This record gives sequence, structure tokens and C-alpha cells, in this order.
Amino acid sequence: MSSPGGHRPVAELEQALGLSFQDRGLLVQALTHRSYTNETGGTDTDSYERLEFLGDVVVRLIVSEELYHRLTDCDEGGLTRRWTALLSQRALAAAAADIGLAEYVLLGRGFEATGGRYGEAVLGDVMESVIAAVYLDAGYHGARRFVLAALADRIDDACRPDWRPDNPKAELQELLQGRGKPTPIYRVVASSGPAHQPQFTVEVATETEVLATGVGRSKNAAETEAARAALVAFRKGE
Repeated sequence: MSSPGGHRPVAELEQALGLSFQDRGLLVQALTHRSYTNETGGTDTDSYERLEFLGDVVVRLIVSEELYHRLTDCDEGGLTRRWTALLSQRALAAAAADIGLAEYVLLGRGFEATGGRYGEAVLGDVMESVIAAVYLDAGYHGARRFVLAALADRIDDACRPDWRPDNPKAELQELLQGRGKPTPIYRVVASSGPAHQPQFTVEVATETEVLATGVGRSKNAAETEAARAALVAFRKGE
């Protein structure tokens, strides 16, 4: 199977990840973006979106179970904060990048030209869809081994006693208040995409200046990215 956007062979990915699919078609589907099916005459159900739906549930259960057993003295709130950080789109996209999934995604030429191959939205979704493919092919224990290996360093970090959540919005507010400036304001400046997969662009500003912009699949995710970008800009200026 070849991609208009170009990709590396799926068999190579199996070897790199130490996997051996009984049904390799599941892995191919897990790597197939809607833009590819649109350009090659396929249907939406040929893309990874159905697998992504299942993978979201599977990875949540695996990570929840792991945190529950490892953090026996942690209350519900502490478990939830760690769970949220580990399963954010940003975290899953980073894990996908770490194991090299981007190079194997099947994309249409148009979407490829936008640079979407390396975007957090695509990589986070593909991570979930590959998890679902492993689950369907190798069962829960196979999926659990894959997830815990892929997220090992991040889970270890989340289980440290001194762990702190990644909260750019709170950090930005504290930084501005420390400098005698007002609480930042977040404004949606653009939205695009279909109803089931929207994309929002948000700017964060003070009363006198725009600090940064961010993009995400929810308003909150976009606000978080805007705050993160503002913090980076402040630190570079220090």
C-alpha cells in the first residue's frame, strides 16, 4: 500500500516496535488518515477514526489501572491529575513521536503539504488508533505491554513524590501577577474543521497586548497552548 504523501513500510514499523500482527490490515488502518482515503477512493470508515475511538478507551483503562496499583497512597484527585497529564493529546503525541509513528502515517498529498504529519492532533490520534489495533490483534495484555512500554518514562515521572502537573495557564497567571499585571484574557480568534474534529485558535492577552496564540481541538486545549507559547516568549526575553 503506497501513500500519496509518502511513508515508510508498515512491516518496518512492526519490527521497530517489536510487534507481529496476525492481521496487519489493522495496523495499516490505524495509520490511515482520512485525507488518504479521500484521495484514494476509500470511505471514512477506512481511516483510523473508528480505531481512535476504541484506543481512547483502552489507553485510559491501562493508565488508570497502572496508576491505581503504583500509587497506593494517592487520593482520587492526585490520581486524576496524573491521569489527565499522561493522556493529554500533547503527551500522547509526544509518545507517538518518540516511537517514530509519524513516518508511517498514510496521508493525502494535500494534507501532507500542510505539514500535518507532525502535528499533535494527528500524532495523538494515531497513538490511540495504534493502541486499539494492538488491542484487537493481541488482546488486552498485548495492548497493556505496548502502552506501558511506550509511556514508561512518563508514567515513572508521574509516580514521583515530587511530581507537579503541567499547567501553563496557572503558571502564566502567577507570572503576570508577580509582575503586577492583570489576569490574562483568552479569546477564540478562529475555528475550523468538521463538527466531530474541530480546531480552535485562541489568543492570550493582557488589557494592552496580545501575548501569544495557540491551537487545539478544544477551546481549553488551545488556551493551554497559547499560555505555553506565552511562557516560552517570556523566558526567552529574560
